[in-house]
Amino acid sequence: MSLSLLLTTLLLPSAEAAVLKGVTWTASSVAPEADGIVSAEKNLGDFKQATPWIEGEEGSGLGSFVKADFGGDKSISSIILWAGCWYNNAYWKHYSRPKVVVLEFSDGSTQEVTLKDEFIPQEIPLSSSKKTSSVKIKVKSVYNGDAFSDTAISEVMFKDGSPDDRATVSAVRASTTLAPDGDANYEARNGSDYIQDSMWCEGSKTGDGTNEWIEVDFAASTTISQLKIRNGVTYSSELFKKSNRAATATISFSDGSTETIKFSDLPFEQAVKLASPHTTSKVKITFTTVIKGTEFNDMCVSELSFLP
Repeated sequence: MSLSLLLTTLLLPSAEAAVLKGVTWTASSVAPEADGIVSAEKNLGDFKQATPWIEGEEGSGLGSFVKADFGGDKSISSIILWAGCWYNNAYWKHYSRPKVVVLEFSDGSTQEVTLKDEFIPQEIPLSSSKKTSSVKIKVKSVYNGDAFSDTAISEVMFKDGSPDDRATVSAVRASTTLAPDGDANYEARNGSDYIQDSMWCEGSKTGDGTNEWIEVDFAASTTISQLKIRNGVTYSSELFKKSNRAATATISFSDGSTETIKFSDLPFEQAVKLASPHTTSKVKITFTTVIKGTEFNDMCVSELSFLP
């Protein structure tokens, strides 16, 4: 199976702080569309890693910037940044990646950060929890791309000081995992990364995903009453139809109780309410029936979370 353009993240965002939503973006410049890649500053906050912002200035874009506006003061504890063009693995190498960035806050203070040149999201802890209405991210130096000089950033998330409404996940594991194929990896932790176009895919060589499972450990015993899930490959409607997705599942809790749940066959986030709240330290979801895709025989889940 080769799901072109589908990428992965290598980090479970720590859930002690919520991810800020409703951010508006401006940029010093934007590159024109090229090779099917539509660059736009709004891409930085769309919760998709395959849609980048690429600067459109001469050279490698030193001094170029993007600015996030929060619409009022927010207490920001850290920033998660997907440096480079995450359209796919090859394009990440083709475009330049920021090496040193300067963070500028609405009070005029700054923080300089050196990023790793790795195909992973990078969480930047702030020197102190900053109360700010905006963050400007300015490119000071870059790692050069092997084909294009333009510098790209694909996604940025801000953690604020409010508690996350999602149950805090400490570990995720699965019965099987599809092997990386050059475009992506499909590990279980992709289901809890906030990103819509990364996913867990089961890796059975003979099955279609029936009776495969994914298990989530919580950081502490937690009361949950609903599951939110992006069922299947939700990168696009076309890929959703091509790949297998779940129809029904059995959820098992740490006290030994179980529930049977049903999923809608739609490429959007759906909320599945449990029959009753459960206080549990972990949840195991065993997928009992599967809807077959038109091309690939692997069942995938793009995102899942548990709420009170």
